[in-house]
Amino acid sequence: MKKFAIITVSVSALLTLGACSSQKSNTSNSSKIEQSSKVTKKSSQNENSSQSSSSSKSQSTQSSQQSSTVDTKNLSALQFKQWVAMYEGENPLDNRPERIYVFNNESNGRMVAKTEVTTAQIDSRNTFEINDNGSLESLDFEHYPGMKVSSDIFPVINQKGLNEKEILYWVVAVQDAIFASKGVDPRLNVTYDVDIHLENNLVYADVLKIDYSANPNGGAAIANKSKINEFRVNADGKLEMIDSADSSRYTIISQTFMDSSMVK
Repeated sequence: MKKFAIITVSVSALLTLGACSSQKSNTSNSSKIEQSSKVTKKSSQNENSSQSSSSSKSQSTQSSQQSSTVDTKNLSALQFKQWVAMYEGENPLDNRPERIYVFNNESNGRMVAKTEVTTAQIDSRNTFEINDNGSLESLDFEHYPGMKVSSDIFPVINQKGLNEKEILYWVVAVQDAIFASKGVDPRLNVTYDVDIHLENNLVYADVLKIDYSANPNGGAAIANKSKINEFRVNADGKLEMIDSADSSRYTIISQTFMDSSMVK
């Protein structure tokens, strides 16, 4: 009996040790799985973070590369107009259509750009120059006639994503060229307005010639407007003009923002 009791106790002890060992093993394995899961999750988060950082860096680099392709110290007249139009488009004084005309400063030979509204014969509204560092400067109205830096980086131009003011500048550049091709100086001999509207997901622009007549009741003259032309920005981001002989047809009149070289 004594021998049997000793054997029973020994077997019981072995079973108890086995159960503890099994529990410890399960606990250890569970801990390892949980730890492995945490490492995998952390690795995945790091990978996503790395990919996001890489994507942001790639976009930043792409934007920088696009901007750096233009030598701002040696701009063409067209590039100068584009820069002014994009800056003014993002920082408009109001929503009236304006022209940009470029000329060389007699004192230093630098290009100067001035803006003026097309709806009235008034003096220029703003003046722009490129300084020695290749930055765009405009009038500092608080310290007139001083100049201030308005933009350091030539803009990336997305012709499919232009805002209303930028489209107005483009339409005016081409319409002025059309007037000039007919021997009419748009700055001296004609005033006109431009009406922008959206139709079938395309932006249309009606050019309205203004003829002022005396007001019989006194006061400001009456502006009589008549439509003389129509433009639209097509799905490819190019400026089209309505066919004068067929109002259902449009032809491309400018492929590049602010360019009017196709007008003959």
